This record gives sequence, C-alpha cells and structure tokens, in this order.
Amino acid sequence: MIRRTPRFPLLLVLLALAAASCTAAHSFPMQRVRRSNVQVLPGAGGFVNPLTGIASYTPQPWLHRRVLAVKIGNSDAERPQAGIDHADVVYEELVEGGITRFMALFLTNSAARVGPVRSVRYVDPDIAEPYHALFAYSGGVPPVVSKLHAAANITDVGADADSGAFRRDDARHAPYNLYTSTDALWSGHDGSPPQQQFAFLPSNVDPSKSGTVANHLNFSFAGNGAAVKYDYNPSNGLYERFTNGQPHVVESASGNQQLAFRNVIIEMVQVVSNGYLDPAGNPTNTITTVGSGAAVFFRAGRAVRGHWSRATREEPIHYTDDTGRRLAIAPGNTIVEMLPVGQNIFVT
Repeated sequence: MIRRTPRFPLLLVLLALAAASCTAAHSFPMQRVRRSNVQVLPGAGGFVNPLTGIASYTPQPWLHRRVLAVKIGNSDAERPQAGIDHADVVYEELVEGGITRFMALFLTNSAARVGPVRSVRYVDPDIAEPYHALFAYSGGVPPVVSKLHAAANITDVGADADSGAFRRDDARHAPYNLYTSTDALWSGHDGSPPQQQFAFLPSNVDPSKSGTVANHLNFSFAGNGAAVKYDYNPSNGLYERFTNGQPHVVESASGNQQLAFRNVIIEMVQVVSNGYLDPAGNPTNTITTVGSGAAVFFRAGRAVRGHWSRATREEPIHYTDDTGRRLAIAPGNTIVEMLPVGQNIFVT
C-alpha cells in the first residue's frame, strides 16, 4: 500500500519562503546614484575619436573637451609655425595676395605654443560650425566677426574675447608674433566633442589596396601662390609636406620637424571676392562650402576621386566616390586643402 504525503504542509513551506524573500527584498536600503558615480563605458568599438577615427578602450581627456579651432598664418614671415603638428584636422584656405592660412582643429592633443594667430575670414564660421568649436583668432573686419558671432555652435575665444590667453613673441615682428596655447583656451570651456566628422576605414581594411598610385602630389592655390607638394613616405604611412620646394617644418621641442598627415583631402571650391578689404587693402574672398564639388582623397600612397557635398553649414561635409559610395579616410590626422576650381593637381 502506497501512502501519499499530504500536500498542504509543502504548500505552507513554500508560502513561508516566499514571504521571507519579500521581507528580505524590502530590507535593502535605497541609495541615490550621484552623477559623479556614473562611469562612461566604451561601446563595442571603444571610444572612437570623431576627428581621427582612432579608438581607445579607456576614457580619454578629449571626451570632456570641445574642439578648439585656431587660425594660423602661412606667409613666409610666419613659418615655421607652432602647434599645427598637434592638431587632428587642418584646413588650408586661400586668403588674399595668393597667400593661404590654416585653421587647425585640436581635440586629442594639447599644444603649449600655437601660432602665429591671425585674423578670421568669411569662410571660417562655415568650416567651424559643424565642429561646435571654440574659435581662436586675432581680429577681423566687422561683417566677418558678426558672422562668426551669429553662428550658434561657435564660441569666440579670440584675442579680443580672451586676451589673457594670448602673448606676443618679441623674437618676431608684429603682426606675425601672436601666440596662444590650447590649455589656456580650453580653460573654463568644458564640453563634449561633436559628432563624427568623417567616415573612417575599419582597422582591417588596407587603404593601399584601392585607388590609383599617388606617391607625389603638387598644386598651388593661385598663380602667385606658394607651390605645395606632398610626398608619401611608406615607412611611416604619412604624406610629408613641402612648400616652395623646401620641407614645411614646424617648431618642435626637439627642433623643427616636417609637417605630415595620414590623409590629404583636396576639395575643389568656388572662390570669389566678397567686396571686403584686409588691412593691407587686398580684397578678401568668399569660399563656397555649401553645395557640392569634386574631391580627391589621398591615403597610403593612393588617390581616390569623388565628390564633396552638404546642404547646410551646420552639418559635416559628406564625401562620396564616383559610384556614390561614402568615401572613408584612414584613422589619423588629416589636412583638407580647399583648392580653387581651375587650379591643377599633378599626381605621380
């Protein structure tokens, strides 16, 4: 004869355990989570720098910075410059008299000496706007400064707005002797980096496997402008810059070093006089950065032809190849050459 155990005691035991667990759950103290206790964790690809595409798996200082844009001169009297080699992205634009100037964008690295700092030009807010940049410069004609101040995503940290961050170098003649530092300009301007500005090649893609051979490229911004050349160095994967046949060097703690970039982007742009004159009486330019035009990407000793386009100055420029696919650059530093339509590029 099989005896069956009554189910009721087992049911009572289960109910007692459930009640005990509920009581235990209510016994845990509630604790408010402070903002300072929250850690930012990387995604599957790590923390990806929006200017260089370089990933890190530990928090980086640039995660709490805004991009800093500094306008730097490029005449004979202004070379060698300081700090450009620390920038993540550099733009070169035609100003007047065949001379160009740089806009150096800093996010990853700091630089103790940056300059010589020069005046703002009409195209500069159009370049800096999608970066949500702090913008450092030295003066400008009133309509251009007004345009800069009207840009919602740009903060003026120029010599008039933050004079304490700038200093004159007595070893050079004015106006080619105004310098600043990235830390001085970042001070008091906490923030965060912008959205990704370029498409970047994955680490497992070799950029030397696409495009046509492009170990050397030569061009000039104007008939009376300096001759610019880039030679690809396969030992370091960089395009090294020359100006007027000489290595374009910048100041360095270990002595002057040649300016070099992982990527060179050439954008063909419309350049016309805007009716304003610089202090020397030269006409200044309007450079078209909204619309579309031809572009060439140089990376790893190869050139890929394509196009640039954007609908508004608030958005990053979009690059595509001749088939309409998005063009990507190699992770690293980049210079964007805003070359006037009609200027020739010689590639070998």
